[in-house]
Amino acid sequence: MKFKDGLKIASRDLGKRKGRTFLTALAVAVGTMLIVTLVSLGTSGEKLILGEVEKSSSLKQVQVANMKYFDIYSDTGGDTDESEMFKKIDDRAIDKFGSISGAEIVQGFVGVNVDNVEIENKHNKGETYITALNNNTSYFSNVDIESVRKNNNNENLVPIIAGRNLKSSDKNAVLVGKKYLVNMGIKDYKSALGKDINITESKTENQNIVLKPLRVKGKIVGIIGDKFEKENKIVASLDMTSQILSYYSMQKDYLKNEGYDFVVINSSNTDNISHIGNEVRKTGYLYVSYQDIIQKIESSFRIIKIILAVLGLIVLFVAAVGIVNTMIMVIYERTRSIGIMKSIGATRKDIHSIYIIQSSIIGFFGGILGLVFSIVNLNIIQFGLKIFLESKKITETINFTMPLWLAFGTLVFSIVISIIAGIYPSRKASKMDPIQALNS
Repeated sequence: MKFKDGLKIASRDLGKRKGRTFLTALAVAVGTMLIVTLVSLGTSGEKLILGEVEKSSSLKQVQVANMKYFDIYSDTGGDTDESEMFKKIDDRAIDKFGSISGAEIVQGFVGVNVDNVEIENKHNKGETYITALNNNTSYFSNVDIESVRKNNNNENLVPIIAGRNLKSSDKNAVLVGKKYLVNMGIKDYKSALGKDINITESKTENQNIVLKPLRVKGKIVGIIGDKFEKENKIVASLDMTSQILSYYSMQKDYLKNEGYDFVVINSSNTDNISHIGNEVRKTGYLYVSYQDIIQKIESSFRIIKIILAVLGLIVLFVAAVGIVNTMIMVIYERTRSIGIMKSIGATRKDIHSIYIIQSSIIGFFGGILGLVFSIVNLNIIQFGLKIFLESKKITETINFTMPLWLAFGTLVFSIVISIIAGIYPSRKASKMDPIQALNS
């Protein structure tokens, strides 16, 4: 018997019980829909998160904390006293990081929040973060500049839009952001160049100890463009920041005693990041890189997608039981027809093939129907989410897509499951005795 003949017979038999066939295929469709919809949501979420991470300049950076190394992805070190975990980062450590193969720029950062900033008799009394780095001059690395330009699709963007950058010899120089000045009421940001900036700090590390407020005077030498500006952050010389930190920590020389808060190691090539991380680990410092985070995200999403797929598989296996039931009913209804086919020369293989084809037809139509339901579901979810985000004035959009590999793979899987479910009924039909079948 030719395949097209078996397909014709199988389709005709299923067509005689359209309602029952549709309901059986619908059960397959529900399982397919669950697999495709849930896994598509997981895949789209993973793509969104990884896409945002990959835009970041941090992908080419390794951040080193002033702590002893421990596995941050396990519970190790979670209950350890912070003072016992402290590991000072000094200039010697920074030089050591700089000697690692693949490391290009090494930045050691310190920072502190202050109470009040005054420029041209205008005050910002909200908390302002004063930050500085070890050599004053490399706050904006090439990696950061390249990332901002790429994200804004503008190769002409520069960090300093007026004045100059800090120099290693600067003692009281400060860089202030354009938006920061505008928020203070200084509309003409260029007018702030060369002006004095007064920084006041009255808090100390020990809240029970109150000291006379510290007032530090600096000079604005450069204005940071708003694309490079961090909210409520001012870049000051290392000397100025160290003076404020010494007051806050009630130490004579904060940098000498505590060192830098953290270090950022920049590389122009992401292939170097793993090597740099391993070398930092050998020095005993805690580090983190976005590549490690990406690997953890991917691993977590793999588990999530497997769990979501299993939920659909459970429904699909329940649908397989329905296929077995439907096929057995078909065989009982077509017992005489089976006897007639066998009496005119149909082999066991022919009978077996007809009912396997019937099962695969149910799986195919159920799979197609499930894919249609999935497309509808994803569009409804995306539309509802868009309205919700707009109501919260969030401009970020999430595009839920159905990967082709998932659609094709799930369709094939639904057909395979249906064929497997049809093996028992088809074998039962092929083994029927033609005389008994004719007399039934």
